[in-house]
Amino acid sequence: MTPDVPLIRKLMARQDLTREESAALLGSLLRTDTEGWRFLAFSVASQTKGETVDEMLGMFDALRQATAPYGLSLPGEILDVASAGGTGIRKLNISTLNALVIGEPSMPVAKQSFWGITSVTGSADVLREVGLFVPALTVSQLGEAFRTVGVAFYSPLFLSQELANLVHFGRVLGEKAIGVNTPFNLVAPIFTPLPLTRRMFGVNNPRQVELILDIFRGLGFRAALALYGQDGLDEVSLCAPTRLRGFRDGEEIDQVFEPEQAGLRTVPCEAVQPQDARSNVRDFLRITDGIETGPKRDLVAANSGVALWLTGRAGSIEEGVRTAIARLESGQVSEKLTRLVELVGDPEILRQARCAHLTAVPA
Repeated sequence: MTPDVPLIRKLMARQDLTREESAALLGSLLRTDTEGWRFLAFSVASQTKGETVDEMLGMFDALRQATAPYGLSLPGEILDVASAGGTGIRKLNISTLNALVIGEPSMPVAKQSFWGITSVTGSADVLREVGLFVPALTVSQLGEAFRTVGVAFYSPLFLSQELANLVHFGRVLGEKAIGVNTPFNLVAPIFTPLPLTRRMFGVNNPRQVELILDIFRGLGFRAALALYGQDGLDEVSLCAPTRLRGFRDGEEIDQVFEPEQAGLRTVPCEAVQPQDARSNVRDFLRITDGIETGPKRDLVAANSGVALWLTGRAGSIEEGVRTAIARLESGQVSEKLTRLVELVGDPEILRQARCAHLTAVPA
């Protein structure tokens, strides 16, 4: 019997683990569970019981112990925008688009990207279709993208070979369409060896908001926001009010955002949902290239506006939304995508994708 089995059984009995036990359990899985069965047993037991702050922090301890620091020279302020996933809602790759809108060299966005497990297309899936193969990114390319473009798409799961067993587990979940939430819906998009200072994170369970904020405080962030759309979306929503809960430089944030507050309209959910993976790539490019001007563009602008406000680059969410729309309409975001693909991707794939999905682009 491996040493993690008694701890999994403890979770199955709905008993909380200490931080040290949680670190030991995940550390053992990372080293020994090549097939993923104990990862799955741990995931189901943990989600059924409900994770504590100590258990989550123990998981971060294990990940830090397993991975080596990247040794990058970075600016003082780094941001990430992400969501937990697992909502069961068909949605655009909102946080991926958000990163392209708001990232800049003075405050780059270190956007974590992985394959879709419970979504139509994960961030890494849609980026592959436009010429960015996230698993192939090197540490040196990561740093260069931060310095010259202001955004990079990466994942410690790809950069750190020590996490290979966890990557395999995630792939199996996606390939077999298991469709279950795991603790890694939170842990994977939150964990990074990079010295982040600010986070914006969408949750699929409003009961986890305070848990996540306690984790962010424990990780030492200067500003963090957990958000939850009342329609179930783990992003800022245009279909219902969104709760914004967090902190910024010592100030507590707890408010409800409605689209009309930022000059936008509340819309039916189907107005902002992709139909399938192909239409999702088309929507992605229509938004980045400034062709889309309807609710899907506005959904990205709403999320970008909140992020710009959180980081102090906009005095209000409404101002942030106006800035985001201006960047999309001016071609800045399209150019940023082009430059990023030229730097770390395959420009020919991006050219072909634009030809295939954007009728305004000549073949």
